[in-house]
Amino acid sequence: MGNVESADGEPLPRSPGGAPLGGSGLLPPGKMPMPEPCELEERFALVLSSMNLPPDKARLLRQYDNEKKWDLICDQERFQVKNPPHTYIQKLQTFLDPGVTRKKFRRRVQESTKVLRELEISLRTNHIGWVREFLNDENKGLDVLVEYLSFAQCAVM
Repeated sequence: MGNVESADGEPLPRSPGGAPLGGSGLLPPGKMPMPEPCELEERFALVLSSMNLPPDKARLLRQYDNEKKWDLICDQERFQVKNPPHTYIQKLQTFLDPGVTRKKFRRRVQESTKVLRELEISLRTNHIGWVREFLNDENKGLDVLVEYLSFAQCAVM
């Protein structure tokens, strides 16, 4: 196997399988070279735990070959949470103003409905760590959500 060099004559790094990385476009944009198997397994275990899968599904994913495991790790690391939990909590707290007139309240209901829809999506689609952060003692997300729903129910009666 000959040396593969970049345009400036420097040897290109190689993947664990020996394939050259970089310059020739063999790695898709944004995909990092695969780490050593030990590190790969550690990072894969972290990804699996963040997914909060049932044991049978986790067992199935553990059977993936290293390439598939690395793809899953890269996908998870590229995934960016749109809004952290405290963003939704702060938005809901702003709607808890008892001095709001009926007219303003109706407009705020439309805004809060949008926030509640986004929160529902975030609770369903973000990793379990996000949900735990929403519910933790510092954020008290469930308390704020129940408080807002009670407030909204009383305001429309």
